Amino acid sequence: MKYWYINQLDCVPQDGDLTDFVVNVHWSRNATEVVNEKEYFASVYGSQSFSKDDVANFIPYEDLTYDIVCGWLDSTIDTEALDLNLDAQIENQVNPPIVVLPLPFVNP
Repeated sequence: MKYWYINQLDCVPQDGDLTDFVVNVHWSRNATEVVNEKEYFASVYGSQSFSKDDVANFIPYEDLTYDIVCGWLDSTIDTEALDLNLDAQIENQVNPPIVVLPLPFVNP
């Protein structure tokens, strides 16, 4: 399962008629997957900036919802590329490309 986690919203408190305008969304894109009854987790963190130029779509801060903010991210970020990264992280946990084994001998 892949999903957004919204960590923080940065806002401009006042700019003309706009109050608490979101200019930056700090996000995590997370994934969980169960393989052979074991759950694996992967995450990517980032932030997305937004411009006050798009005031026609302004939504008051108190009216924002998880779905609205996730919609902003879906429309501005290459979610497919992020999800491929998450899939690779989980695959590397399930089938590690490199492992560190204990030494087969005792050092003097």
